[in-house]
Amino acid sequence: MMTDKRPLISKHDTPRPSFPPDSELPRLMTPPPVQESTRHSRLVALGVVLALTFLAVMRIAAPLWVGIVLGTFMAFTAQPTYRRIAARLGNRRELAAVVTTVVMGLVGATVCVAVIWILSREVVALVGIIQDRFRQGGLTSIFGERAVAWMDKIGVNRSTLSEHIQQELSNASASIANAAGFVLTATSEAVLGGVIGLMTMYYVLIEWPRLPVRLERILPLDPRHTRALVIEFRDVGRSALIGTIATAAVQGVLGGVGYAICGIPHSITWGLLTALVSLIPAIGTALIWIPMGLYLIFTGHTGAGIAELVWGGVMVVGVSDYVIRPRLVGGKGEGHPLLMLIGLLGGIEVFSLPGLIIGPVVMSLFVAVLRIYEREVQWEATHGPKK
Repeated sequence: MMTDKRPLISKHDTPRPSFPPDSELPRLMTPPPVQESTRHSRLVALGVVLALTFLAVMRIAAPLWVGIVLGTFMAFTAQPTYRRIAARLGNRRELAAVVTTVVMGLVGATVCVAVIWILSREVVALVGIIQDRFRQGGLTSIFGERAVAWMDKIGVNRSTLSEHIQQELSNASASIANAAGFVLTATSEAVLGGVIGLMTMYYVLIEWPRLPVRLERILPLDPRHTRALVIEFRDVGRSALIGTIATAAVQGVLGGVGYAICGIPHSITWGLLTALVSLIPAIGTALIWIPMGLYLIFTGHTGAGIAELVWGGVMVVGVSDYVIRPRLVGGKGEGHPLLMLIGLLGGIEVFSLPGLIIGPVVMSLFVAVLRIYEREVQWEATHGPKK
């Protein structure tokens, strides 16, 4: 009769962690030594239970994931400020996290309220001005004589175009009138997401020193690789948030300055719209400053129109994307342009607007894993297996 000669694992080698007893349950007896295969099977079973509970948690948190992700990236962005505040407060981390979170929340809420108020106020006024001009002078008062003459040359029907514009202006007025309910709904969702984001930010700031260590213990990876991926995730998330929001703000300011210099009315409104459309990959701010420049040219202000096109190409795009953005990001988290473009477009398709940040982060993490794997394979091929 064959007997299993595999060694048994003795408990005296490494003591198992103990858990608090329950007074209503019988006391657990000291388990006898078990075989290596049995211990491994139990560990695998525990890992399966962990995976199932993790999926359940993800399903429960699905409606709040946007706030959780953005709150995590906000914490990564605010880490340098948080550390300075903690040092000034005698290393009281909880108080420093509260101060940092409150300040970030107040700044974010103020900016959002200001943008909504300015846009709602200015857009109503702008639509009213366009309607008045259209009633008084028709197409010529809106597009200028050059543009109308060019439309005639290419065979555009004035009557059809006038009816279409009148219909769109009427729809715009109705949409603005009905926008209050939409804004209220969106605001309530934004407030919930903001609260979740700020709470996430607070706890990430507090728990950050322990999170990488815990992941290094849990994940079945080399601790060096886990640490590298965690740091990459932090740096890329910070860079994506700063690079997206700060660059959009800079482009909006530069665009608004250009509109004001060239004499375009409601330059603040157009500057805000420039900042918003800058979030659209590839095209971005060109959706605003190119039509503005062409509008000035067609309405007889050729010099101002050319100046606006030059300003948009040089300052809004060139300086912002190639000078200011690299300085804000600091060169971290910048991957191959094609991969980043795929991350942006695919992120928007899958995650909607938050995909502007999530897409590049996921793509950068993939590149980081690829580089780690490539480095390890090269080491194995050159030096043999690591001891």
